[in-house]
Amino acid sequence: MTVRKVIAIFPGYRRVSRIALGVIILAATVIMLDRVICPLPTNRLVRASSHFVYSRDGHLLCSFSSRDRFWRKPVRLEEISPKLVRTVIACEDRWYWYHPGFNPVSLITAAVDNLRAGRVVRGGSTITMQIARMMESRPRTITAKLIELFRAIQLEMHYSKNELLEIYFNLVPYGGNIEGVGAASFFYFGKNADQLTLSEAAILTAIPSSPNLFRPDLNPASCRHRRNQLLEILTVRGVIDSMEYKHALAEDIPEQRTTRSFIAPHFAQDIISRYPDTPVHRTTIDFNTQVVCEKLATDYHRTLIEKNIHNLSIVVLDNQTGGILALVGSPDFNDRRHGGQINGAMARRSPGSALKPFVYALGFESGLISPSSRIEDIPVSYSGYSPENYDEQYHGIVAVDEALINSFNVPAVNVASRVGLEKFYQLLKDGGLRSLDNKYYEYGLPLVLGAGEVTLLELTNLYATLGREGEYIPVKEMTGQETTVKRIILSEEASYLVTDILTNLQRPDLVTSWEFTVDCPTIAWKTGTSYGRRDAWAVGYNPQYTVGVWTGNFSGEGSPYLVGAETSVPLMLAIFKEVTRGTPLKWFDRPPGIGVRRVCTVSGMPAGPDCPESKEALHIKQVSSPAVCDIHKRLLVDHDHGYLLCRSCRHTASRIDTVVAEIWPARMSRWLLAQGLTQPLPEHNSACRGLVADENPVVLSPEDKGVYVMRPEAPGEYQKIVFRASAALASGRIHWFLDDQLYATTASGSELFYTPEPGRHRLLCIDEFGRSSRVTFEIK
Repeated sequence: MTVRKVIAIFPGYRRVSRIALGVIILAATVIMLDRVICPLPTNRLVRASSHFVYSRDGHLLCSFSSRDRFWRKPVRLEEISPKLVRTVIACEDRWYWYHPGFNPVSLITAAVDNLRAGRVVRGGSTITMQIARMMESRPRTITAKLIELFRAIQLEMHYSKNELLEIYFNLVPYGGNIEGVGAASFFYFGKNADQLTLSEAAILTAIPSSPNLFRPDLNPASCRHRRNQLLEILTVRGVIDSMEYKHALAEDIPEQRTTRSFIAPHFAQDIISRYPDTPVHRTTIDFNTQVVCEKLATDYHRTLIEKNIHNLSIVVLDNQTGGILALVGSPDFNDRRHGGQINGAMARRSPGSALKPFVYALGFESGLISPSSRIEDIPVSYSGYSPENYDEQYHGIVAVDEALINSFNVPAVNVASRVGLEKFYQLLKDGGLRSLDNKYYEYGLPLVLGAGEVTLLELTNLYATLGREGEYIPVKEMTGQETTVKRIILSEEASYLVTDILTNLQRPDLVTSWEFTVDCPTIAWKTGTSYGRRDAWAVGYNPQYTVGVWTGNFSGEGSPYLVGAETSVPLMLAIFKEVTRGTPLKWFDRPPGIGVRRVCTVSGMPAGPDCPESKEALHIKQVSSPAVCDIHKRLLVDHDHGYLLCRSCRHTASRIDTVVAEIWPARMSRWLLAQGLTQPLPEHNSACRGLVADENPVVLSPEDKGVYVMRPEAPGEYQKIVFRASAALASGRIHWFLDDQLYATTASGSELFYTPEPGRHRLLCIDEFGRSSRVTFEIK
């Protein structure tokens, strides 16, 4: 059948074809306009959000406006009260679900009404057209209206009806600098958008039509009148019944905006800076704990101002989750004179002695020391570095637990040297001290005394590792945040021994703050004071919580009052009281690997048969050294002449006395004798050449492998190097051999001065029993 015949049979075919062609052309034109000529500017449908930071229990902590100074809080459609959705559609766009973006009937009737009134009394815009207008603001002209119509059609092509409703509710203006129902619900009613009542839904429906006229905080009377009109419309149209209408009419109109919360501002700013594209932040902060800490910080700050201390910071952690329960960056955020907006919890400062517990923990874990072990607190030099104690005194031989409790510097450096600086540094890095960004050898042994810089948050979480019995967990800030990194960085036994020592509250550093320990829960804690008294730290922990406090000045200015025990401990203890109030507390169970043994009260080693006294002490089974005390030794003395006897000459004495003496290693004996802390042994029978002691002498100076640089402008006699050795108490005279030639002979304990000559040198010292030690050094 030919086309001509078809046309003859169907005379309307030509007209249908023309219509179909017209539809195709129109569709192609619309698509061309939509995709190529006038694409929909979808980027304008999303605007910069404000930030709302919440506590873990749902309290608003802090809020900040968007970059363009607007308050916006994006919400999903399911987070908006159905009452508001129903009210807006019923009052603004009854045929929303059915039209293609515009309502021809509404536009025509609006145009007629406007002509009759001689002014604009109705807009006739659909919700979709309002979105188009909010997307591209233009003066209200015929041309602008046509563009709105086109954009509305585009919007309907690109989005579903539900998606358009969500866009609308997030863009619609609610007066002033408030945009979107999320922000409006908060600022006008202090609630979320899904909690709106019918009255509140009517108010939020009324405001956009004339924000300045119908804002409840500016014109409550006008707002009430318009709300009532809308409620009546809802009743007439059958959206609500008479009972709902009456209840809604009875509700009051809010006459002022909700006051902005300003809690944990430093923490909130830090969260926002790291999550700039997230409008709502659900954090781990506990609201009550944060409020209590801020109040304590404010009150305690008043006592510090008179001491020229203007800043402090607080961190409270949940040990089990790693969550930050409270963070106070400074006592007064608005104190611009003293840097109140600085987040002191994230500022890098010297921790002073606060790192010492961790070097002792490594010593326990490796078996080098136990809490009862004795360690030297005497002058020492490590490649020219000679640590000194805070009190500028040396205490001879001290127990490890005593050294940690009193925070002696020299013993801590000695332990760090024995453990290994690199191993200590790696422990700190594994424990989250990311602020230590230099190489370990750049810090040197002073690291254990606070040579590096750390933040309060990092340090507090490092101590929380002890509270978790050696397990490291990264700090957690947001609820729902997965803890992906967990690792054991210390053994349970080493952590327990450190905790047991740090639990002793009867300490000399509590002289000025003893009253704060009354009714304080059991905690383990440590203080730190940086060089120049610029920073004072206190960190305490139990199985549930860890609390860290820093006091000082952000300017770096020191104060004679800045001492950890005096300025930071009182606040730390006060926080612990509040945090644990009414909470069932538990303490650490002793691990199966911890044992109890009897040790010598003098040496701290397992007691031997010659030890006069012993006591019980903790140790790590199969790890702590089992070596029995060798300090107490039985010696034979000639009763008549007082000579010290050995096996070779004991037969020469008619009467022999047996005495128990303390014989310390050679490196200690000289210093102990000089300080009068031990008694010299009786002289050995001069006619006998037998041995009475088995300790080799130790060269104390010059330092082994040391390099000494001479100053050419100074005479050599003024740059002499001292030869000094420490020998056992019965060693007699010392013979010095320099480069294999006898250089001099001195009494044990005497010093010898050498005029240096350039080059590498070998130095050998030999005591009268033939025991020796040697060092090498270089003169440049």
